[in-house]
Amino acid sequence: MKIQRSRLGTRILATVFGIGVFAFGAFSYTVRGAAPDAYLADRALWMGLTFMFAGVCAITVSWLVADLSNIWCRPPRRSGFK
Repeated sequence: MKIQRSRLGTRILATVFGIGVFAFGAFSYTVRGAAPDAYLADRALWMGLTFMFAGVCAITVSWLVADLSNIWCRPPRRSGFK
């Protein structure tokens, strides 16, 4: 495994995004005890675990994949106004 260093801006923004997704999942996971019934507590548990997994995947992919063009898309180029 090699940490890639090209397109640092995209990699850093993707890392920040992954951290945010992970934090949202961790919050959902930790407040599941405040749910009014067992059904909502179960949903909060699995949503939290899923979001934490997605956050870890986003961070990992952002730094280990060499070509990010098919993962984190660049915005389309704008043609000049005529």
